[in-house]
Amino acid sequence: MSNQGISRRGFMRLTAGAGLGLLGASVLSGCKPGGTAGKAQGSFNWMTWGDHYVPGQLEKIAADFKIQANPTLFSDNSEALLKLQQVGGKQIDMCSADALWVPVYHEQKLIEPLDLDDFPVSKELYSLAREFKFWTTSEGYLAYPFGWSPIQVAYNPKYVTPAPDSWQVLWDPKFKQRIAMELQPFDVMAFMGCATGAKEPYNMTDEELAKAKQALKDLMPNILKFVEQNVEVVQLLANETIWLGTQNLGVEDRVRDAGGPEIKAFIPKEGTVGFIDGEMIAIDAANRDVARAFLNEAEKAEWIAENFIQFGRPLFNERAYKLLEEKGHKERADRYLYNQPEIALKMNLKGPAPRLEEYINAFNEATAG
Repeated sequence: MSNQGISRRGFMRLTAGAGLGLLGASVLSGCKPGGTAGKAQGSFNWMTWGDHYVPGQLEKIAADFKIQANPTLFSDNSEALLKLQQVGGKQIDMCSADALWVPVYHEQKLIEPLDLDDFPVSKELYSLAREFKFWTTSEGYLAYPFGWSPIQVAYNPKYVTPAPDSWQVLWDPKFKQRIAMELQPFDVMAFMGCATGAKEPYNMTDEELAKAKQALKDLMPNILKFVEQNVEVVQLLANETIWLGTQNLGVEDRVRDAGGPEIKAFIPKEGTVGFIDGEMIAIDAANRDVARAFLNEAEKAEWIAENFIQFGRPLFNERAYKLLEEKGHKERADRYLYNQPEIALKMNLKGPAPRLEEYINAFNEATAG
């Protein structure tokens, strides 16, 4: 398999001026949140994941509100951060990011803090989602809350027996070329850290990182591919090309809805990581008001309820949960923890490793060849 990692040049751009005290406090001077998200029209550019909108949503919002979203998809948080560093708000107006990556954008003065009260739709959120400490600054809130999930191992019980409960199942030689994961180097290394007993998967010691690197190298014969979007893992499970893959909550129904076989999933006993993601407005965004107006429409309960059915993992819009109840989906929503957002704060949240370069090098070297 060819090396699909991040180049050293990309890393150096990523960390330039970042100070590597990545989660410390910082002040974004001269940027004040404000201005109710209103009736702006036009187009804007959005860097995001493919599960942050559903089929037909962008077209409907364009037709009804004259707001045209132009999405560009990415896989790894570091990829999006690097891109926004390179082009800024002149080319990217809004960007999605995971939990502890968001403060990095703030430290690097790439995003505009928000006042959630400027967005009438924010009244539909669970109150917990308006108070994440890692997104709270004196200038405003750093991202509009979207969804969350722990990362699980999904498997096809037709081929994977007995029922596993550990990361160790991935290394079974009978699963050669039968596993897929998203191309997210920092998170893959964190999985390896969890599997090999690292205490802090995003802050491994030299010894722990060496073990994680060797674990990934040993796993490579079983990896069919690293995919760009998690929907590809769902498709590969559905057509039985793969028998195991890392996935979010909701994978069982997603594979079934795609015409696939029975799939089961588990959180490994050694532990895992999880995400809380959201949308950020780029500082000096060329189409700032349009992006804000889009958020106020796209985050409404009707769209969020549909997104849950399409993509499975829980979201932070509480009113959408009530809609799901009304439409007969309460059992499904409860099974995937939609009504328990407090669990999100108990997860080992995705974020940048303080030793960014070492993690990138470990991933690249383990997957080379």
